[in-house]
Amino acid sequence: MKKIFTLILFAALCLPALSQNKTYVIKGTLEQFNPEIKLTFNDWGTTEGVNIVVENGAFEIKGKLDEGKYPRVASISVTKGGSVFGNSVILEPGEIEVSFDRQMKTTVGGTTENDNLEKLKNILSKYNDASKAAFSAWSEASNKKAPEQELEELWKKSQEIRDEAREMKIRILMENNNYASFVLAPAFTRYEGANVVGKFIKQFERFSYTKGYESMKKHYEAMSRCTDGAMVKDFTLPAPDGKMVSLSDFRGKWVLLDFWYVGCGWCRKLAPNLGKIYNEYKGKLEIISINVDKESDKEKMMKVIEEDKMVWVQVNDKTKKDLPEYFGVTGYPTLYLIDPQGRGIAMNVGFCEAGELRRFLDKYMK
Repeated sequence: MKKIFTLILFAALCLPALSQNKTYVIKGTLEQFNPEIKLTFNDWGTTEGVNIVVENGAFEIKGKLDEGKYPRVASISVTKGGSVFGNSVILEPGEIEVSFDRQMKTTVGGTTENDNLEKLKNILSKYNDASKAAFSAWSEASNKKAPEQELEELWKKSQEIRDEAREMKIRILMENNNYASFVLAPAFTRYEGANVVGKFIKQFERFSYTKGYESMKKHYEAMSRCTDGAMVKDFTLPAPDGKMVSLSDFRGKWVLLDFWYVGCGWCRKLAPNLGKIYNEYKGKLEIISINVDKESDKEKMMKVIEEDKMVWVQVNDKTKKDLPEYFGVTGYPTLYLIDPQGRGIAMNVGFCEAGELRRFLDKYMK
């Protein structure tokens, strides 16, 4: 009897330990398998870039998930001829199915959240396709150097489609309150201000154990500092001639901050449009372009400023860190509109035609 009791006690003590982790199995296939293809599995929770053995076009990956640390996102990718093809895979208990077809298109499923991810991607794809088609029409016309009016009209149409798609994507992700939705959210929230990002932060708080949530929260904190009416901190940076320029020097005026660097093609493409806006809104709006190139690139910066006729205020943050981090810059160019009281109002990420800049400004400068 004593031995039986001891065995039961031992089993009972082991149960909590066993319940602390769950097992996942990824079973996959590669239709176009050959020895030159390299399969890489990257689980940022535990491993980085582990190569997986593929036998006869099939592979298998096993792992454990700690309690309270899943689901979490990983990636699985194929390298072929210097090109990388891959997809996100959500790690959760069960058997996850991954397949790469002959065009290296990836399909993931088999478990609840991976099925959810595929469904959401399919729903969102029509909005993504419409946005891509509209942008391609503008891009083709731009490459052919179409007349300014034609480019403005194509951009306006493209922006209207993207705005509609943006609203639908946000609504769909908010309605689908699952981990798959959380995985897709960062691609959209990086373009949003504090009010929108804050809703996602609240909705997905239960995933705070992930790096994705930490990143989203960091972006939210930045947007809380510089959008939707937040009082922006003053800063002082050197102009090319060495004179120190402060944001507070322009208190009483609207200010448009423009983050850029010399090697950014879209930044340089935006410069002529900023020039048009600068001339049209003179007296009401000041533009401060914040260059983030190193001190060693000052000569290149000066040359670009001259070539692109950037006659408005120019300053340099050679750290490429202090102000970009404060403002949560995730890409270049990025614009921030500051009101006459020094409050951050809104941001705009990426290139836009002059007409779109006018609409952006007129929406707030009333």
